Amino acid sequence: MRIVVTGTNGQVGSALVNLLQAEGGHEIKTMTRDNCDICDRVLVRRLVGSFRPDLILHPAAYTYVDQAESDPETCYRINALGTQNLALAAAQNDAALLYVSTNTVFDGRKPTPYYEYDTPNPESIYARSKLAGEEYVKTLLNRYYIVRTSWVFGPRPTEGKLNFVRRMIQLGDERGAVSVVDDEVSNPTYASDLAAAIWELAQTEAYGLYHLANENPASRFEFAQEIFRLAGRDKVKVTPSKLADFPRPTPPLYQSALHNFAAATNLGIRLRPWQEALKEYIGTLS
Repeated sequence: MRIVVTGTNGQVGSALVNLLQAEGGHEIKTMTRDNCDICDRVLVRRLVGSFRPDLILHPAAYTYVDQAESDPETCYRINALGTQNLALAAAQNDAALLYVSTNTVFDGRKPTPYYEYDTPNPESIYARSKLAGEEYVKTLLNRYYIVRTSWVFGPRPTEGKLNFVRRMIQLGDERGAVSVVDDEVSNPTYASDLAAAIWELAQTEAYGLYHLANENPASRFEFAQEIFRLAGRDKVKVTPSKLADFPRPTPPLYQSALHNFAAATNLGIRLRPWQEALKEYIGTLS
């Protein structure tokens, strides 16, 4: 299969490329800002047109959530218009497209995990830009997958940023104590598990909207506790705090856990509990 993968410097994009290369038998075209800015419609059209892919996997995104509140144009340009460019290129080349979206399209007020069929109500610029990307995909294509996920951690940092796991370990080692919110809940998701589920989904031709995240919602506090336990940092003191203790430009998102309903029920695609995935990931850290 001929496959374009965007955002291959990031956690999900790099995990997808690693998986596809390990499987073998595919021609892969990687897209980064260095070789193809997805905001450049002409360049995207030329690159995709010359490669003629069967499938475009699109995890690339602007992920500076707080910064987006003061720079909405950049955020919308990448997450909304960049996705439009890729959807148009997919349509012009008869390729399917899989777009990686986010749990933040919901407002976080539902007390239980969100189904694919719950109504989005994004409250941050970042979340609105990702929902705009979803709308472009749905409007411009018939053969598409939209995959919402949450709290991704994995082997590769995104543009120099540490993921939550590595950041917690770094802070624990430096300070011996951390304060972590216990009223923000979602699904910690291992990039390698997500990539495997995405690839399994992309081969089904069961087009539509899916939630893919590791099982068992957790608070940031519970996530941090397990990180230190598995990393052998039992002496690090973890204190619970509240989102209100850490004011941010973006509205608080209290409960944004995702229910993996559609893929599990119809396709048998399930991701393991995040605790198992975290144990595997921490085992890879030096």
